[in-house]
Amino acid sequence: MHKVLLTNNPVAVFDSGIGSLSIIRELKKAVPAEDLLYFADRAHFPYGNKSHQQLLEITVSTINYLKRYKPKLVVMASNTPSVQVLEEVKKRVGEMPIIGVRPPLKEAVRLTKKKHIGIMATAGTINSKELENQIRREVPQHILVTKFNASPIIELVESGVHLENERRTFDVVSRVLGDGVDEKIDVMTLSSTHLPFVKSYLNALLPTVRFVDPAQMVAKDVRKFLNFYRMAKKSGSGKLQILVSDGKREFEKSIRAMGVREPVEEVFLTF
Repeated sequence: MHKVLLTNNPVAVFDSGIGSLSIIRELKKAVPAEDLLYFADRAHFPYGNKSHQQLLEITVSTINYLKRYKPKLVVMASNTPSVQVLEEVKKRVGEMPIIGVRPPLKEAVRLTKKKHIGIMATAGTINSKELENQIRREVPQHILVTKFNASPIIELVESGVHLENERRTFDVVSRVLGDGVDEKIDVMTLSSTHLPFVKSYLNALLPTVRFVDPAQMVAKDVRKFLNFYRMAKKSGSGKLQILVSDGKREFEKSIRAMGVREPVEEVFLTF
């Protein structure tokens, strides 16, 4: 399958909204020649409150829809489905290669000096048995793990509030973190692709905590994959095509404020 795909085909990136932009930014640095197809599935936002079965159906249907654009690779740019259903999805979408994004626990373990790490993620991710299994696999027992339900921050970012209301953004981020976090935790994973957009607030509230964003790791994985299968574009400047499944006007306003100028096409998925 991989060898017959054309190098000129796009890399598709999707999640339930604006979060994919944090991955897109890193992909533009890591693979600047690649054409990128960005699908913001706002009709199903947020992924973080969906059941396992709903996530499976949404992501399988989304990838099957994206096949019409003939992507050579799909990036599932959301932690919640990547943690919960990625392996099942791979079995159900044929030979389409998929790369997911997961909490970067190994990196957090490597960096912590206090032997206590935090995971900021959606309610769906932090309450999943799959995350518990990942913690057991990747975090030694002598290192403590504290989880933070960041769903209120994710909803705030998706609505664009972080772009226009600093006070409210600061209050929401403060409530999610609670008190005394930096006294015991020194490394925190940003395990939602929406969270890098409030990193300045996180740094202000927790100046001694190191925040680990997996976006660079995902971009490196994409570059390695394309090079290994000889599908990488070697020259030219990649284009960005943007699709959104709901709320085009609000979405467009947010991404324009974040410096994205490409046109947005609204598509309607029936599943």
